[in-house]
Amino acid sequence: MADDTRQSSSSPQNARPVPKGPANIMPGGTAHTAGGIPADYEPSYVDAVKSLGPEYYLNFHKRPCVRDSQLMGIGAGFVGMGLAAILRRPVMMCCHYAVFSWVGVSCVSYQYCQYQRSREKKGMQMARDLMEQKRANFEAKREARRKAREDQERLEEERRKEEERRTSWSYWFKTNTRFW
Repeated sequence: MADDTRQSSSSPQNARPVPKGPANIMPGGTAHTAGGIPADYEPSYVDAVKSLGPEYYLNFHKRPCVRDSQLMGIGAGFVGMGLAAILRRPVMMCCHYAVFSWVGVSCVSYQYCQYQRSREKKGMQMARDLMEQKRANFEAKREARRKAREDQERLEEERRKEEERRTSWSYWFKTNTRFW
């Protein structure tokens, strides 16, 4: 009889349906996300541009290195267009040369400027650390000199008190007179 119950529970008609995935999935999500965003979602370039907001683009010219790199790029664009014109390229190709040289030189000079700024920041941080270390060293030496001076003054005060005690009558009286 026990074998009959085993067979009936393992038969395909009585078996429970197997779930297709984890039971705790949010609608529109996957098992590995808590916010309901599908795992196959990849933000596009347009999403990244929209996420920066208008202030990012309106104040672009105020960022460091942008002005210098743009000026260098504009100059390089004129040079590229001029060289293409001297080589008797068509007008559209001259324009392409100008744009590509402007973009290339602007990007390279911007990156170089950022590299120089990072080196300068590291140098300034090293100088600040060095100055703090020197200041701490100077303060430690000053504290050591102050303690040495206090010890010297204390010893001098003790020596002066001992000298006063020895020159007083009570010292002479105690050392030279004995009653028993």
